[in-house]
This record gives sequence, structure tokens and C-alpha cells, in this order.
Amino acid sequence: MLALVDGVPRTLPLDGFVTHWIAHQIDVIRRRTQFRLRKAEERAHILLGLLKALDRLDEVIALIRRSPDVEGARRGLMDLLDIDELQATAILDMQLRRLAALERQKISDEYDELTRLIADYRDILANEARQRLIVSEELAEIAQKHGDERRSTLVPGEGLTTDEDLIPVQDMVVTITADGYAKRTAVDSYRSQRRGGRGVKGAQLRQDDVVAHFFVGSTHDYVLVVTNKGRAYRTKVYMLPELGRDARGQHVANMLAFGPDESIATVLRLADYEQADHLVLATRKGLVKKTPLADYDTNRLGGLIGINLRDDDEVIGACLVNQTDDLLLVSTKGMSVRFHADDTTLRPMGRATSGVIGMRFRAGDSLLAMDVVRPGAAVVTVTDGGYAKRTSVEEWTAKGRGIYGVRAMRLVQDRGNLVGALVCDPEDEIFAIASNGVVIRTRVAEVRATGRDTMGVALMDLRDDDIIVAVARAAEIDSSADDNDEVGEGPVTEQEDGVVPTAAPDSGEGEVT
Repeated sequence: MLALVDGVPRTLPLDGFVTHWIAHQIDVIRRRTQFRLRKAEERAHILLGLLKALDRLDEVIALIRRSPDVEGARRGLMDLLDIDELQATAILDMQLRRLAALERQKISDEYDELTRLIADYRDILANEARQRLIVSEELAEIAQKHGDERRSTLVPGEGLTTDEDLIPVQDMVVTITADGYAKRTAVDSYRSQRRGGRGVKGAQLRQDDVVAHFFVGSTHDYVLVVTNKGRAYRTKVYMLPELGRDARGQHVANMLAFGPDESIATVLRLADYEQADHLVLATRKGLVKKTPLADYDTNRLGGLIGINLRDDDEVIGACLVNQTDDLLLVSTKGMSVRFHADDTTLRPMGRATSGVIGMRFRAGDSLLAMDVVRPGAAVVTVTDGGYAKRTSVEEWTAKGRGIYGVRAMRLVQDRGNLVGALVCDPEDEIFAIASNGVVIRTRVAEVRATGRDTMGVALMDLRDDDIIVAVARAAEIDSSADDNDEVGEGPVTEQEDGVVPTAAPDSGEGEVT
């Protein structure tokens, strides 16, 4: 159940809801009793003054008759009866009919009743057991007044089967565009190609939209969406629309409650919230923050605050980490730093904090990517001009965070800017997405292995003014190349280290859609 707890919306279990409801009712009773006590004491105070005046009525009348004005009569009454200004004013305002014996008795009876009520109110405020008893009695009155027979019929169930249990477990390629259009597509809609191939058509997009995020996951996996504003939203893969390879998808605004100027920074696949110990967020200015992953386990529609961002900063990535993991940060200028993700180097923080410095930059540089280092893996770096290389993670030594780092890839102007840096295993495959929506899927083992300070080889044969806009690791896909359907493949000439080879000329064959 959704309820306001101390002014903050929270999802509560039934027992938690009842506990907070009782606490709220007790607070209502205490406030109500305090109000009634204050009013009763004010009225009793006035009546006490009237009773004093009635006990010395002749003296009061004589004083009023000889007083020159109302103010003089008021001061005289205060001195004569030892009362305050409020009581004296009430005596002067008293109607003559209240002097009758019957009216005098009513004043006395009312004062006695107020005295009893005041004692009762004070006892309620001092006794929590009485407050809980009042809650019970008032709840019983409501049930007696509004209780009626149940209108719906309860029938025996056939177990705990839910709609989700009826959804088959199936691997899907989840695709999300820069404009926020999301879909899921069967894995077998994509086939593997060799390096330098033309690729297959992945989505029919508008001219100003590109595929920006995609991964492979089960239909029952969680999709954790982290935005540039530092908020985290979640859904499940099966809740995304299942569409063909060339479909654009459905806008995430129909599924997730994004705020103004909020866009997707990264998308993570979660089998459950025990998959990792922590979630690490990284910002454009090089800040990193580690938070327990369990802190993000909520169905809150409006998402959760994952980090407090500073001015002109935004989230660029997120990773799942454990105590023994290392993190690799790569900047847009090709610099990189590796450091431990344990609690000593990177201490855990709450969600609503800013984080610590993960990497420092020189002028014009900023953070591009963050990934977890795995033994035996390689760092695949890709430029928007279609060139890539892989470098063993062993070439990076774990150092302290907050430094400028070492070179991860040598960049030259005519080969494009760094667009992605991924930590991959040799048996993995990677997707590369061009600005026109064309997708190529290539084995990591087919990308040339070189050192850190090199430029790489051709990964994708781009046409005209197309560029690569995103890359992602396609893990856990059991696929095989279909030599009969591959298009645009040809030998790639590899030259000396540090020299970028080019793909073979266009064979003239068309795209396969």
C-alpha cells in the first residue's frame, strides 16, 4: 500500500500500514484533546469570574454604579474580586437575566462539568492506554455505522499463479533510442557478422534519432534505467513492447515517469537485487558514488534519487560491483584509470549524496564510460569513425582514484572521436549502432588485440556521413554466423602497430533487412 509517512510517500506492507495508521489516529486524538482542553480551561476561567461576582453581587452592582466609566469599573472589579481583565470584561458583559437564581445555578453546573472534563482531558493526554482505547472505540463505531455484508464472493484459488508466471522465459534484445523509444526483439532476429561487414537493419528511426542503449536479457529480468539527472527507474523486460527488428518502439514516457529535461544515461539488466552488492554511478565531471543495490529495490513510479548532482554535471553510467571488483574509467580524450571498488577505496554512501572524485581531467576532457574489470577480459575501445581495438585489462594497474590516469587509446582527427569503451570477454560479441540505425554484431575475438597507446582497426564499413553512435556488449548470446546471408564482408588489411587498417572496398551488394 502507498501511504504518506512523515510527509514522504512510501510503499508499506499491511502490518506497516496498520502501525502507521494507529500512530496517526493517536496523534489526531492527542491534538483534538489538547484543543478541547484549551477551550474548556478558557471557558472555566470565565465562569469562575462570574461565580465570584455572583457571590458578592451587591458589592459588584454598587461598584459599577459609582464607576465613572467602563474602564474604571473593570479595574475596580479586578481589585475587588481578585480577577484578571478577561474575567472582569465577562462580568461587565453579563446580561441582567443571568442574575436570576435559576441562571446562577446553570453557571455553577456548567463550571462543575467543565472541571470534570478538564480532569478527563488531562488524563487522556497523560495515558497512552486511554488513547489507544479511544481509537478502538471510534473504529468500532465506524464499523457499526457503515458495516454491511460483503458484496463480492470469495472462491477458492488455484494456487499463487500470477500473470507474470504465465510469461515464458526467453532471451530478448532490449533497444532504447536517444529520443526514448523502447522495445524488445527476439535474439534470433540478429545474426553474427565478421569485422568490416555492412550489418543488418536494426530500426527504422527518424532522421534525428539514433539507437543509444540496448542489451540482451530474459523476459523476467528487471530493467533498471538510470537517467542523466541521477534518478533510477525500473520495469521488467516483458513489460516492454515486443516488436520487429526494424520497428522504432514505444516511448518510455508511457512506462516511466521521467521529469523535465530527463534522459536515459544507462540501462542495467538485473536478474534480482542479490546480483551484486552495490551500484556505482559515475558523472561527466568524474565523480563516482557507491550505494547498496538493495536501496534501489522499489516499485516507486517516480523513481529514486541515486545521486545529488552538482551544477552542470550529469550521470554518464552505472555499474554493478562487489567488494573484490575493480572499476575502469575512460575519458573522452582516451585517458583511463583503474582502481579498487572495495569499501576502503570507495566507501558506500546513501542515495542522496554527491559522491567522491573518481578521475581528474585536463582541459576539455570529461568522463565517457565506466565498467567493471574482469580477469582475462579486454577493453574494447571504439571511435565514431568506425575503428576499434581490444586491449588486455592486465595492461592497466589498479591505482588510487582521483588521478589523471594513463592512455587507453590513441586518437587522431581523421579516425573519429572515442564513442565507447567496454570491458569484454574473448567469447563475447559486441553490437555497434550507426547513426542511420544500422546494427552490426561482431565477435570480440575478431577485433584486433593491440596495446593501450594504439589506434585500432576498422570495425564497421560506414557510408557517407554516418558515424557510430553507440556500442554495447552482447553477452550470453548463443549465435553462429550465417555465411550465406552476410553482406559487405571482405578481408581487412592489418598493418604495423599503431597504424589503422581500412575495410575492403564496397562489394556493391545491398543491405539485408
